Amino acid sequence: MGLGALLLLCAELPATPDQCPAILEEPIKKKQFGQLRAKSIKSWDKLITWAFLPKYRPYVLVDPPVEITYKGGEKQVNDFVTNYGYFSIYHPILGIVTDSKKDIEVTQCLLYSIQAEIDNPEQLKFASDEILVKVMAYRTLKKGMKISVPISKEEMVTYVVDEVFDLWRGMPAYGLVPEKGTPILLFRGTDLDLASEKSWASVMSDLDVSGPGLKTFQRAQKEIHDWLVKMQHNPARVVGYSLGGVLTLYTLIYEHEFINQQIPSVAFNPPGVSEQVLEQWEKIPKGKRPPHVIYVNQGDFVSQIGLFLGNVQEISLEQSMDVIQAHVTLISGAPIYKISEVNVPLENQARK
Repeated sequence: MGLGALLLLCAELPATPDQCPAILEEPIKKKQFGQLRAKSIKSWDKLITWAFLPKYRPYVLVDPPVEITYKGGEKQVNDFVTNYGYFSIYHPILGIVTDSKKDIEVTQCLLYSIQAEIDNPEQLKFASDEILVKVMAYRTLKKGMKISVPISKEEMVTYVVDEVFDLWRGMPAYGLVPEKGTPILLFRGTDLDLASEKSWASVMSDLDVSGPGLKTFQRAQKEIHDWLVKMQHNPARVVGYSLGGVLTLYTLIYEHEFINQQIPSVAFNPPGVSEQVLEQWEKIPKGKRPPHVIYVNQGDFVSQIGLFLGNVQEISLEQSMDVIQAHVTLISGAPIYKISEVNVPLENQARK
């Protein structure tokens, strides 16, 4: 029996579906600091949006439009957004690093809830990936931990944390191995806590003059490569958000031979890559480029930086989002959201 199989037998899931409604609904005592924090961020968001508005350029969409609209608003997802979303006055954990085991339980419950509440299989895949990159990636996962991820209305796949990568000065990424199915390389996005060395490293990675996250990827590439090679009998897909999204794009380019060629990798809200890096992607024969989806939110300035690889989908809500809101919103919790295809060649041409 291999180490991964042994860990799957020994570890326990952080929560069960029966426990989850109470965990997600659980009232949390309001704190004055939480109210002040949320009010302060929203005020900054309005100011930044006003400052950036003259520079904002809408994405170039394909013509005729290719789009799909999803209805959300599921109760347990809404409970999560209220209690744990980025703007929560209670205990925000979306896009915020915490060490609490309870927060891993909460995230697991959110994954259970979408399987129970979302009927559309494509919408379920979207929500599952979004929760992995925006919520689970910000938990402090350790080798041997288990999480369950819905892959259909009928099936959850249990993953074990097989590897915790140190990308640079403690910045983590996670190698997840399933009991069956496709392994996942999960990158964490920017950590703005600024209370630890790894959070400062994350911010410095964003400010890399050679391209957001590029030197961080290069420092960690051998470790990433070795794990992907270990998975080559069942190639992994790669997922990430924000800084983790662009690390996903670098992995698709520089480790394309070892990335899953059937199931798309996914990057949420990433900055784009430099012209030099894009040239490396374009040198890869089209038949050998890993399939992928890049999701960019309307109003998010992070994704207005750099160039895209391909298959970019713009997400918009019924009401326009301010700059910070557009970057940190859990789209799966919105009542209605629309996904529209971006014309990548024209979009990149407009950015050069």
